[in-house]
Parts: sequence; structure tokens; C-alpha cells
Amino acid sequence: MSELGPAAAACLVGEHNHFRWFHVEDVKGPALDELAAAFGLHDLAIEDCRNKRQRAKVEEYDSHLFLVLNTLHFEKEKSECWFGEFDIFVAKDLLITVHDGPSRTFRAVHPKFKADAKMAHPGHLLRALLDFIVDLYLPVLDTVEERIEEMEEEVIGKTSPAQLSEIFALRRALINFRRVATGMRDAVNHLLYRTEPWLRAEQLYLRNVYDHIVRALDFVETYREILTGVLDVHLTATANRTNEIMKVLTIYTTIAAPILLITGYFGQNFDQLPLIHQPYGVPVMHGLLVISSLAALWFFKRRGWY
Repeated sequence: MSELGPAAAACLVGEHNHFRWFHVEDVKGPALDELAAAFGLHDLAIEDCRNKRQRAKVEEYDSHLFLVLNTLHFEKEKSECWFGEFDIFVAKDLLITVHDGPSRTFRAVHPKFKADAKMAHPGHLLRALLDFIVDLYLPVLDTVEERIEEMEEEVIGKTSPAQLSEIFALRRALINFRRVATGMRDAVNHLLYRTEPWLRAEQLYLRNVYDHIVRALDFVETYREILTGVLDVHLTATANRTNEIMKVLTIYTTIAAPILLITGYFGQNFDQLPLIHQPYGVPVMHGLLVISSLAALWFFKRRGWY
């Protein structure tokens, strides 16, 4: 291990019983390179830290493990779901966390690290970080469930193109959630079979984290099925509404057809047409118009069309 550079030393969060925690928020700066030189971090892992949108994974190197974890963010107003990346280097006496910019995960776990000396342990600290990240999955899914229930009521009441757009946005969000959560499940499952002494003591807690991810995946499948049902209801309601509009327009057109026929017939420029010179010709024609309209309405009513 070489001596720490000034940028790396500034990233030191705390040190206790020869255990050190570093946190890097400037992935483009020199701190990562200095930490890599000091602790022998692999070049590929450093490259992954600087390249965003990595899937969750666990990679083993000679002196450390490298983990990519995915954090979850959801904006209810726009029904948008996106994922961040939280990277961890961990060894028996060292933990380095990397996040591009301020991290809510770091802000949540850091006070626990300062308050509890037991947290100065690679297994305890890694488990606490994993626990916080995964614990945010279910509350987000609860928010998605609430929005789906609201959409069910809205679709039954009145449909709109905006609802259809939101349904597809939620479906995309759930698909992305399933893809990312599956990667997290595989990463945690990999940790369950590690044999490092500092990690074996955390197996029960890691199994609990694994169960939370599996439960979240079950909810995702359930919500996708419900959302498919909401989409079917939306399409059916839209089709029914279109049919009602077409039925009304058809009734109006059918009622107007004999009126147009009679007025068109008697509007021809011929003196030989019946009633054209009779004193009661105009009232008779108006009577025919009214009778034809009432007859059409009576026919529609008898057939139960309205």
C-alpha cells in the first residue's frame, strides 16, 4: 500500500481499529486514482465507477471485492422511475464508496457509522448500505400501487389520452424496476456464498435483504398484471364511448335521411310534381317530415337502440 494522496485523504470518512471508510463523490477527480494506487484497486473497477448506468454486480479481485448497487428513484407526478449507481470497494480493513455527486445512502448511513463503533467493520457497514438501498424499493412500489388504484377509478369514470400515456409510462417503469431488481437479487445472492470471515457473520442479515428484493419482484409482477387489466379497461371504455358516439350520429343521420329525401324531391324545378300548386301542399310536406322523423324514432325505440 502506497501513501495516500491529498485528494484521497480528504475522502476519509472515519477510521477505527485499523478499519477505514472512504467516500468519493467526484468520480472525475484525482481521488479515485490516488485510492487505486494506494490500495491496488483494479483499473476495470475504476472505469466502471466513472461509467454510469452499470447493472448491479459483484466482482472479485485479488485484494478486494467490487460491488455495483442500484438505487431507486420515483417521481409520482410524472410516473417516472429511474435508477442511480452506488459503487463499493470492500476488503477486510477497508471500505470505499463511490457515488457521482451527493448521495442519500451515504447521508443516511454516515451518522450510524459515527455513533456506533461496531459499524467500523466491513461486513456491518456493507450490510447497512445494502439494507438502506433495498429498503427504499418497497415504499416506491407502494407509491406505484396507490397510483394504479387512482388510475383504476379514473378509467372507470372517464378515459383520456393522458391516462393511456401514464399507463405505458408505469409499465415501462415496472419493466425497468424488474430488470434492475433482478440484478440486485443476483448480486446479493452472490454475497450469500462468499467465504470471507468478515462477511460470513452477516449471512443472516444478507438473507433478509435478499428476501426483501424477492418480495419486491413479486409485487412488480402483481402490479404489472393489474396495470394490464387497467389498460384493458381503458381500451374497452374508449371503444364503448366511441360506439355510443357513433350510435348517436347514426340515429341523427337516419332521421335526417327521409327529410333530405322529401325536401330534395319537392325542391326539384318541375311544375308537374304532386302538391306543388295545391294550397295545402306546404303543410302536407311539413307533416311528412315530422311523421318520417317520429317513425324513425319509434323504430329505434322498439329495437332498443337507445
